[in-house]
Amino acid sequence: MLRNILLSLCGAALLYGLFRQTPPPQLFDQSDKFGHLSGFAVVTCAGIWALSRKHIPQFIVGLIALACSAEFIQQWLLPHRHFSLYDMYANLAGIAIIFIPWLGWRVTRHFFLAPSNLQTSEKP
Repeated sequence: MLRNILLSLCGAALLYGLFRQTPPPQLFDQSDKFGHLSGFAVVTCAGIWALSRKHIPQFIVGLIALACSAEFIQQWLLPHRHFSLYDMYANLAGIAIIFIPWLGWRVTRHFFLAPSNLQTSEKP
């Protein structure tokens, strides 16, 4: 329950940051790219933590769709925002830096740490 609330709060904060009327202020050079990367990384991490394993593929596909389409939607709906290919790359990188290591860990765990289905030879 708490995990789902945290995922909802992270998702709401990400959507607010992506679709607010005016762009966030530049705190340092390329700070908006850092915001995109960290926002999508946090939501990816929260989603992997909160959701059951069978729903993670759909979650990641939906998050990738949002990462790619958010820049188009910003330009289309918000007059003070513009399309940035580098922001889209930062969105996708935020997903990748969490999802790819997690996926590697899951695959490694499945193949190398799972109990073997091979039967040991029986003694007569």
